[in-house]
Amino acid sequence: MQDEHSSTIKKLAVVLDTSALLAKYYRLLPRAMMDVYTTSLAVSEVRDLENHQALLEAIDIGLINITDPEKQYVNTILLEAKNTGALSKLSTTDIYIAALALMLREKYSNVIVITDDYELQNLLLDIKISFKPLKTTGITRFIKYTVYCPICYYTPSNPGETTCPLCGVKLTRKPAL
Repeated sequence: MQDEHSSTIKKLAVVLDTSALLAKYYRLLPRAMMDVYTTSLAVSEVRDLENHQALLEAIDIGLINITDPEKQYVNTILLEAKNTGALSKLSTTDIYIAALALMLREKYSNVIVITDDYELQNLLLDIKISFKPLKTTGITRFIKYTVYCPICYYTPSNPGETTCPLCGVKLTRKPAL
């Protein structure tokens, strides 16, 4: 019989992004070997009736744990995304998915994120968290980017930012040398 502590150190934590939720990937996972997580932001992005109802049923019967990352992990991911030039291409949901994976890494021996999002995959490579794509081949190497305003050299500080708030010009992004 396992004590409470050993049962919390599961073999694998699987974090599902919105595309994995829409694909109902949670139905394919063997429960004895892993715990499945997502964030409330990813759940809120599942809007069509069929997928939303299926997702709510999966949550109700315990197939998926809804957990939002603690602020310190979100801040760590925001800083890392800014440093790698990914911040303007990532949504807040992407940031929360990566932060949740980072947080779960302290509790689990292995964490994997299921996502087809190349920007999220790039960030996950940088922070050394595994990922598995659903319908794409996925990325194979990390690329650091430089993002800036070509007029005033402003750098983005918010997820999804594509226009310079100072001069209104579209932000430029290029691979860093």
